[in-house]
Amino acid sequence: MRPLSRLPGAAALLVALFLAVLSAHAAPPVDNPAVPVILDRAEAFFHALKARDCRTAFAALTAKSQATILSETVSALAAAEGSAPKRQDVRRDFENGGPLARNYWGGFLRRFDPDVALEHSRWRMGAIETNRAEILLTHEGAERPAVLRMYREGGIWKVGLAETFWTR
Repeated sequence: MRPLSRLPGAAALLVALFLAVLSAHAAPPVDNPAVPVILDRAEAFFHALKARDCRTAFAALTAKSQATILSETVSALAAAEGSAPKRQDVRRDFENGGPLARNYWGGFLRRFDPDVALEHSRWRMGAIETNRAEILLTHEGAERPAVLRMYREGGIWKVGLAETFWTR
């Protein structure tokens, strides 16, 4: 590969602009005042999971993540019981930390240990937009980070659990 100084003028300028744009987007916006708020909201979610605080965990999620969990729960109950419960009843149960919520989060915690994120991963801010942000969580010994997506809804940063981890 030729050094940058040996490229024709226009090509060198394009490469320099591309690298500047790429580094601007890849660099964490450390001076952004939203960074500590975003990180605190994500950390609070993992602490709520660890404490099995179903109400707080559910409230920390985006509307899409909540809808995904509610749909999965309604479908599972319909399959198990032969009839679907009312969605608003399931939502109320999750919002109040009822038995359905405790059962759901208990199953979730059998597959996921919040300490993986809280104690055994390095956190860095990724890209931040007006209503979207990414937190890069690198587990001990991992080469690449997991990207936790956060979304601002109603002025509050929420965890995009489904947006991050559910397959499309």
